[in-house]
Amino acid sequence: MSVQKQALVFASFGVSDRRAREASLDAAEALLAERFPAFAVFSCYTSNFIRKRLAGQGINIPSLPDLLASLAEQGYSRVLVQPSHLTPGEEFDGKVLKAVEEARTLFPEGILVGRPVFDSADDYQAVLAAILPELSLAAGEQLVLFGHGSPHHHNPVYERLQQVVDECHLPVHVGVLEPSDTPNLPMVIRRLKQSSAQQVLLAPLLLAGGSHVTRDMAGDDESSWKSQLTAAGFTVRMKLQGLGEYLPFRELYAAKAKKALENSGWLK
Repeated sequence: MSVQKQALVFASFGVSDRRAREASLDAAEALLAERFPAFAVFSCYTSNFIRKRLAGQGINIPSLPDLLASLAEQGYSRVLVQPSHLTPGEEFDGKVLKAVEEARTLFPEGILVGRPVFDSADDYQAVLAAILPELSLAAGEQLVLFGHGSPHHHNPVYERLQQVVDECHLPVHVGVLEPSDTPNLPMVIRRLKQSSAQQVLLAPLLLAGGSHVTRDMAGDDESSWKSQLTAAGFTVRMKLQGLGEYLPFRELYAAKAKKALENSGWLK
């Protein structure tokens, strides 16, 4: 059967900050369009809160279910959904996989889902290779990566990333914002003190900047990570760019999409 119309959907949680959105999510969408010219590329956000906030600014970005229904109405016969989500956690399971399963009958030639960035054992080294050159440390500095974590259950990805870092003997410490998840900031501070660190580069382990970065990581409030690290005696330098602002990291999404297409036989 010949393919008449095929689409690639870049599904993200979403970000409301314009600069961060353009530099990360929009840039990743553009890269996918460049890498896969045989596919029409679309974006959607899985966060209802972010979509409602943007709608109030006159920016209308569809949900994944709404976008899939629209693509079916437009006659697309097969679709690849490539998530921007870093981990196969609750948002990926509940918002991406669920929507795809519910839309499966809409596409006569099939619908595929690419995998998140942190999915297989090899992905940890690939992520480090993509981001560490962008986060060059000054002499004597150690790197603290500020991740999100899961609000409802422990997400083992972050602990596994720390294990890989330690196996490589890198001066990198991984922590998460969600208080119910680990490794948390007190654990990061203990590691820093055990390693006799004095200077810290604090950077997001998040796809895009936004309020988590400007407020929770780098804010002046005493509860921010910057403030708590400073109070613990460290000299803190910050890098505010989200991971999606680095081309080598955006390339990971292209690689995930390519693998999904090759495994399906859609890309030869």
